Amino acid sequence: MRVGIVGGGAMGSWLKRELSRLHEVLVYDVDRARSDVESLGELAAFAEVVVVAVPFWEAAAVLRAVAPLSSGRLVMDVATFKEGVVEAYGAFPQDARVATVHPMFGPGAPSLRGQRVLVMEVPGRPGAADAFRFWAEAGAAAEWGDLAKHDFYVSRTIALSYAVGLALARLYAELGEEVFKYGGTSFRYLATYAFSLLRDPNAARYAERAPLDEFVKYMLSKDAPRPLRDPDAAYKAFYKALEALEEFWR
Repeated sequence: MRVGIVGGGAMGSWLKRELSRLHEVLVYDVDRARSDVESLGELAAFAEVVVVAVPFWEAAAVLRAVAPLSSGRLVMDVATFKEGVVEAYGAFPQDARVATVHPMFGPGAPSLRGQRVLVMEVPGRPGAADAFRFWAEAGAAAEWGDLAKHDFYVSRTIALSYAVGLALARLYAELGEEVFKYGGTSFRYLATYAFSLLRDPNAARYAERAPLDEFVKYMLSKDAPRPLRDPDAAYKAFYKALEALEEFWR
């Protein structure tokens, strides 16, 4: 199958590497150094499947640019947030198949095999079943997601995790190197995550979507939360993860 990827950044390049194991893949990017073709039109003429892999705040505009070129093709975005994408898919011709998907991992994943990919139907449009099959055949653990709930939960998982991590990174940076002398096991775990976010130039854009007022409300609450996972198992997993971090902290 011929697959065209719009966006040659970290995720687009990663998808090209992984999907090339099964398909013929080309990338279009406005940065010529990251592009295999001269234009979006050339990519669309080549592709049977088009994957839009641009930052979430650009996804709707890029989809509108793809729409006139999409006849007879399967088109998917992989945007982290879906605001505006349904409206953008409304501009697609009726013979285009469309779906919106969310890879639940980043370009640091070792491979696509076994990685979770949420597939969601664009209301009133065919293509979700084709998208589900595409990712499953590529080796991903494809799952059905609910578009109506997607951004609500992602803002409280991915975005909030980014916001908390960036806040910690800023705090630790302000405290300086001496903070490492007084940090224990929990600190090392959190600091590793916090500093890892600094390699992502778009981290602040994700953090902006976090419901901080809601977070503060629960942070100040005195009630013991209901565990969603076994606390004893979580404790053991926590220390097992710390063992893997020892080399970083030496």
